[in-house]
Amino acid sequence: MARPNGLPPGRSQYDGTVDVQTSDSIKVNSVPAAQEVEVASRALKEMNNVARADHQRIDLKDLLANSSRDSQYPELPAGWPAVLSQEASITRPMPDMVIDSQRQMQAACFCGVFPEIEHAWASVDNVLYVWDTSRMSVPVKWQEEQAICCAGLSRPKPNVFQQAVQYLLVVCTTVEIALVGVHLSRDANGNAEMKLVNLEHFRAPSDDVMMTTTTSTPEGRIFLGGNDSHLYELEYRNQSSWLRGRCNKMCYTGTFAAYLPRWTVFRRASPIMQIIIDRDRQILYTRSQAGAIMMFDMGVSGVGPVRKLSEMTNVMPSADKGQSPAGSTIVLIAPIPPSESSAIHLMAVTADGRRVYLSSQPVNAPPAPVTKRPLALYNVTSRSAITPPAHQGQSRSLNVTVAHYSQGALLLADTISEGNSRVLLVGRDLTIPPVGTSTGSGPGLREFVCEISPPTAGEVLAFGLCPQAKPLLPVIDNTIKSELATQHVTPAQHFMVMTTAGATQAHRLRPVDVLTKILREDRPGKLEEFFSLFGATEASAMCYAVATSPAQEASSAIVDRARAALLDTRLTGEAALPSGHQAGASHPAAQGGFYMGEVVAEANKPEWSGGHRGLQTYLQRLLHPTWDSRLVSPTKANPNSLMPNLNEETLKALQLRLRDLSSFLQDYQQRKLEQLRKARAKPASYFGRVGLGGGFGQTDSKGRANPPAKRQRLDDPQAQEADKVQEVTALVSRASEACFLVRVLIANQLSRLTQLIDDSWRKRLQNMSLKDLVCSKDGEETMTQIIAVLLDEHQKAAGLEDSSLSSRLQQGCPSYFKEDDKLYHTANGELRRAQTLQGTARQDITRSALDKLVRVAKTVDINHVSPLLAQLGAYDGMVTLALAKAKALDPEVVAAQKSEAGRLARERRNEECYAPIIQILKYLVNPDLKEGSGSALAVQGGLPAAAVDEAKAGILRRGASCTDNFFLEQLLAGLVSARAISELINLSQAPGMFSKVQKHLLKAGGLPTDIKPSLSITLPPLVALDTQQVISLEMLAKIYTHAENGDCLEAAAAVYNALAMRMNGPNTNAVDLEKRLDLFRQAALQGQALGNGSIISAMETNVQLMDIQIRLVHELTALQASSNLPEGAPDDLGLRLKSLQGAPQPLVDLFNQYAVPYHQWELCIELVHASDGVDMAYVQQLWDLHLKQGYELPGLQSLDAKRNEAFARVQRVTSSCYPSDTALPLDHVLLRLEQMSSGVWPHRHGTPLEDHGGVADNVVKACKDEPGVVQEAYNALLDRPGGDQNNPDVRAPILRMRVLKSLYCVLLARQSKLHEQRSYGSYQTYKATERRVVSAVLP
Repeated sequence: MARPNGLPPGRSQYDGTVDVQTSDSIKVNSVPAAQEVEVASRALKEMNNVARADHQRIDLKDLLANSSRDSQYPELPAGWPAVLSQEASITRPMPDMVIDSQRQMQAACFCGVFPEIEHAWASVDNVLYVWDTSRMSVPVKWQEEQAICCAGLSRPKPNVFQQAVQYLLVVCTTVEIALVGVHLSRDANGNAEMKLVNLEHFRAPSDDVMMTTTTSTPEGRIFLGGNDSHLYELEYRNQSSWLRGRCNKMCYTGTFAAYLPRWTVFRRASPIMQIIIDRDRQILYTRSQAGAIMMFDMGVSGVGPVRKLSEMTNVMPSADKGQSPAGSTIVLIAPIPPSESSAIHLMAVTADGRRVYLSSQPVNAPPAPVTKRPLALYNVTSRSAITPPAHQGQSRSLNVTVAHYSQGALLLADTISEGNSRVLLVGRDLTIPPVGTSTGSGPGLREFVCEISPPTAGEVLAFGLCPQAKPLLPVIDNTIKSELATQHVTPAQHFMVMTTAGATQAHRLRPVDVLTKILREDRPGKLEEFFSLFGATEASAMCYAVATSPAQEASSAIVDRARAALLDTRLTGEAALPSGHQAGASHPAAQGGFYMGEVVAEANKPEWSGGHRGLQTYLQRLLHPTWDSRLVSPTKANPNSLMPNLNEETLKALQLRLRDLSSFLQDYQQRKLEQLRKARAKPASYFGRVGLGGGFGQTDSKGRANPPAKRQRLDDPQAQEADKVQEVTALVSRASEACFLVRVLIANQLSRLTQLIDDSWRKRLQNMSLKDLVCSKDGEETMTQIIAVLLDEHQKAAGLEDSSLSSRLQQGCPSYFKEDDKLYHTANGELRRAQTLQGTARQDITRSALDKLVRVAKTVDINHVSPLLAQLGAYDGMVTLALAKAKALDPEVVAAQKSEAGRLARERRNEECYAPIIQILKYLVNPDLKEGSGSALAVQGGLPAAAVDEAKAGILRRGASCTDNFFLEQLLAGLVSARAISELINLSQAPGMFSKVQKHLLKAGGLPTDIKPSLSITLPPLVALDTQQVISLEMLAKIYTHAENGDCLEAAAAVYNALAMRMNGPNTNAVDLEKRLDLFRQAALQGQALGNGSIISAMETNVQLMDIQIRLVHELTALQASSNLPEGAPDDLGLRLKSLQGAPQPLVDLFNQYAVPYHQWELCIELVHASDGVDMAYVQQLWDLHLKQGYELPGLQSLDAKRNEAFARVQRVTSSCYPSDTALPLDHVLLRLEQMSSGVWPHRHGTPLEDHGGVADNVVKACKDEPGVVQEAYNALLDRPGGDQNNPDVRAPILRMRVLKSLYCVLLARQSKLHEQRSYGSYQTYKATERRVVSAVLP
């Protein structure tokens, strides 16, 4: 690629576009793409360790306390570049119009500067002149009726004036104070043009007070100082009232004496000469002509009422009171920002150059935050007067007339002769301090003093700080930092100097500017001296800044010299192993002691060269202002809409700096490696040279060359350093690409794009910083999602075949948008184009796109692509692509490992590869299941009804044929969750799939997977199952049923039985008894289909027991509600009911724990029927209790009613227990019924019932209309011997006659039934039956 304007490699020119520029220099050992994040993270960690000193906060108070008086003002080296110089060789004089007016002056003349707009002003009598100091211009003139005594400039308050009024000119006369509107514009040449607007309603009387100074706040508040020593504020508003007009002044220091005539005030007023505002702490200070300082609190926000807190009339400390009164006059007060000190808040400068430091908090109080409100003025410390440079060979004390302080720079104007002044700059000396320059445990404050060159013509009237160019990067905090740490991102300071001869501008050089000047002049020895003064690390950091600076900041010659300096090991030093353990005998650790003042280096860890430490230091300072800043923040109106926190201009400046640094480092590595190869090829004498930075370390203590083996060992640290430089290069390149990418997103409406991504990705982006974007996988993955949305929207807007944006992304940020990404989005465009076609063309383009997607499967977003493929009919291809991506993501099949890494690999496979396919399949099975890709397919219109079955079949067919067991597991799980039983049955019928489906469903349901369920195998009891487990087992049972073979039917019965027997769980995992009964019935059906008698019997018993348990629950629940428990029944019925409702209970427990204790005799009889057998006497006793319970029911008074209740009870029992040899002693039941009819059981009732056929008819009916069975029971009853102790009345004539009559009724019923069936049997059988009946009646 051709370089614009012949720039050297890595140089940039700033423009206004989102540009892409690549370097044609060869990369050295490029970092593999898969390791970029890891390498960048390592480089970041190393960079933070090296640049840790930048984060050490040294307060100005500590520096002053540790200063040695003899070394506070060291002299700069001879021939050192002037740190403060005029930007123009001449001073622009005052306009002729102003000079002519001054000659005709009658009352007074005042001058000053408005540095914020680079204008100066002068008042002559009642006329004010304002002119542009950057060029020879005609001044703007404003005239008042009275003499003007003061002027100032302020920003207007919002919503008071029209937008054309950009500034307010505050014009103070001897009578009133007027506000004048100022409008600034630019002509065709870029020169400022000023227009003044008369604001006639915004005037206030001065009340016979002559204002001497004025200042303002950015919010538009205007403060005035009067010659009466009072502080005023000029209030103005857009409307007036009957109490006050639109403009009026308010006094904050007035007392009752202010309202008395002036001749009654005996104290002489001292005019206020200066008003300053500490905008960080919101404190206002005033300085009077007599040197008194007043302090006012403006509130936390700075917009509240002003409150006077303190006044200090004697500022000088007691130790300095012996100085001359003239020298002790205070000429300046200036706030100390929090970036310099948290304990010192104000500085006062005297006429002889001394400085007094004050605080608004007690001296010994801990450092206070800026929001803490001031208490009073406290004297902290003072600093001795500076020693100015000799003038014309003679030394003299200072006589400061005007001073200015800003950002650590103190300007002093000293009158040296009539009509001439010199301007001195006092600034922080940032060079390495010599030993013995501090008196405490930390470093002391060292400052340089330099004089502006050439000397200033005329007497200095005012200083002003010119508006600075925008910082390269924003300042994100007010933490205390050295200028060395901020000079790479903040511009140099420019000052306006107003003198009687005119106006000029002075430029203060930063250390990096001094280096640039040294490189420009290229004088011998000066560069070495610079490295010696600042140290190899700091000097190298500044060299990197110059070597990669834009073309407009440094010429090619300067850049080349800076790069050459970085390759000069005499200046930067070289990496070497620590030698303290060998030759450092003076080191305490080497002598066996324990040294607390230094960290002992790790074994074999090199000490990096000053050049390498300088690189990391420079990079850290370049990144720090934006490194931890959040990329986006939610808007107040819509939390889902994210707005960028970093502006495009900042990102562009940082991107170009980083890109140029990356390009230079690649060239630097090539040259460094070539230099190392040449050095190794030189003879041993070459290694004996030791450079300024410490050299190679190839000589011993006597200067002799080390042997070759030792040289080889010392070469290794340089190779390690080369690797570290490569890591830093990767970090720089990746950070540059990240800035470019964010710029592209901002240019394409980032807030809109963030609303189109998923909530999970949006949340990640909201918490992401620039550092996270560069050094974390999470950042890379998030950007992949946003880029996908960006390109998708771009294709919709620009056309499916437009690839301009993807090409720009690939060139500008290849780490985030690789070649594979471009191919993927190309294929995505083809898919969208295929949707617009039909027939063969549609299929061909789809096939081509699918081939591309499979080649770059790792980068494909299956969620996005699968709905498109489904609509295009590529069902098999959709699954093939997902399987290919899973293989690309996990080529080593880590997912098969039983470890945390394996679990994470399985989750990633599922989320990124399988889930979209399963979601589409579930949507095809059930359109109500709209999840993920299924929802996307639904939004896009779904599939035609005719294609749904084909799509399902295609997905299942490809799933059945794949060898990816992880996908198969997810496919089966998806079918189960969708309850797709027909699809699951079809899948199980595919070759080799039945066992896989069976194993999955068994595992999902909680049953062993190594055996096939069977009733002959005792399965472990199932714990409480969740919904999916239940569905899995139910579907497994249906698959078994569908197989229709003996083994599967038995397995189905076993599964249904296990489901019915499972434990109960909370909430949705609970299963009611009716559901269990249904499952038992399903198991019984499978047994009946199988035709196995034992299985049928076992299953039907389970059904019977569960039915009894359900009825038992109902009976006990009703009993509990009635609160009428049987006598002697347990009182824990509630707990027993809960247990009874929870799970199937054994027959013994149902009988002993529930039925018997609560007199549920009917259910007891049914439980006997379900049992293997019980003693018949006990069964007869149960029947007695059952019938007696009905006999004694309240409300049954007549014997007939009581007997009918008995009939009903017999009918209910026989309905479920007939026939039964164990639970139905029919002869005993008949006896009790006959006894009850006779009125002799269970209690004697009186008159017996006369309906002799009532018992017989009801019992025959209860026995399913089988009179023969009843006849046999009556026969057994008649055959009983007399004198039976258990049945004393059985032979009684009355009872026996009743039994015979009932038997006769039974015989008649039997005869009738035989006639109805027309099957009478033999005549002999009939006659024998008749004779038996007669013999029973007539013995």
